[in-house]
Amino acid sequence: MRLWVDTDVGTNPDDTIALLCALARPDVELVAVSTVDDPDGERATVARRLVGDVPVTIGGLLDPDGFGACDPDAVLAIGPLTNIAHLVRAGHVPARLGVMGGALVPVQHRGALRRVEHNFGVDPDAARTVLDAVPDVLVCPLDVTVRTCGGDELRRRLTGAGSALRRPLAAYADRICLHDPLALLALLGEPVVRIERRRLTVAPDGAVRSGEGREHDVVVDADVPGATEHIVTLLEQGDRYTGSPAEDERP
Repeated sequence: MRLWVDTDVGTNPDDTIALLCALARPDVELVAVSTVDDPDGERATVARRLVGDVPVTIGGLLDPDGFGACDPDAVLAIGPLTNIAHLVRAGHVPARLGVMGGALVPVQHRGALRRVEHNFGVDPDAARTVLDAVPDVLVCPLDVTVRTCGGDELRRRLTGAGSALRRPLAAYADRICLHDPLALLALLGEPVVRIERRRLTVAPDGAVRSGEGREHDVVVDADVPGATEHIVTLLEQGDRYTGSPAEDERP
């Protein structure tokens, strides 16, 4: 699979984990990375340290024609959907799109009840544009990915699995959640998730409305132990990683 990843890497370590897992998959060619919500280019700097020779583009400089020329088989969007909506409005609809975002039901996360997930809430108009225009988006929502959150044991396993994660994980004080790696596994067809067809659209505040809009594939359940084991194994097998370990994560 020729994969393009659009990411807000540099805030939470799960973006870093997803990128390293993509690099480690022998059946994945990471053809490009674009960063979103990145006005000063700091996220792109973090991404370049991780992916080596893979081209990295700051979202605000993303050329839709360049995306078309790259011709990825699939796109994984693990940040706000600003860049994806930009491509769609320019007539470049991804052949296959996986998204970590949205919440189908309110979910307790990081000390609060979340009705609107972060990625959809940052740019609700972009999220609505993508779900209304792109067929068969694979949506991996917060109310499922939150089940992957873990404490010291998960942190220990991840730190031991990949040297590039040591500093980002040490600098990150909150619980570790595998939101974005789970979305990657779902897009790659790994049997660690259960998927159902749902009609979805996005409200003006970023809340997901189920039962309305276009039909999409939605992750509704996950084998969390199986997914975690798969992620750790990929990190351990990351021989294809050619960049330098990320020295920092954006606050």
